[in-house]
Amino acid sequence: MTAMAAPLPAENLDAWRSWMLELKGPRSDEFQASNDRHGITRHSAWLQQNPDGSYVVIVLHDGPGGDTYMKNMAESQDPFDQWFARTVAEVHAMDMSVPPPHAESVL
Repeated sequence: MTAMAAPLPAENLDAWRSWMLELKGPRSDEFQASNDRHGITRHSAWLQQNPDGSYVVIVLHDGPGGDTYMKNMAESQDPFDQWFARTVAEVHAMDMSVPPPHAESVL
C-alpha cells in the first residue's frame, strides 16, 4: 500500500473535481480496468484544504501493485494510463515517473 499527499494548486481545483467526476462516471470502467491491470484493489483520494487555503489530495493505492503503481503508470503504453498520467501532470503539477518521497512512521 502506498499513501501520499499530492499537491493541488488552487487554480486547478475545478479541473481536479471534473477529473474525479470523469473517473467515477464515463471513464469508470477504464479506470477499474487500469487498476486491475496494475494490481490496485483500492484506489482512493481525499481532498484536503490546508489552513493557508492551499490544497493537497491524499491518495491511497492499495493492493499488490500499490508500491509500483506510479512507476508502472508512467511507463504504460495503454491509452487510458497515458491519459491518466498526463492528467496527473497537468492537475497536480507532478511527474508520475518520479516516486513520491517516503514518509517516516512516527506512531
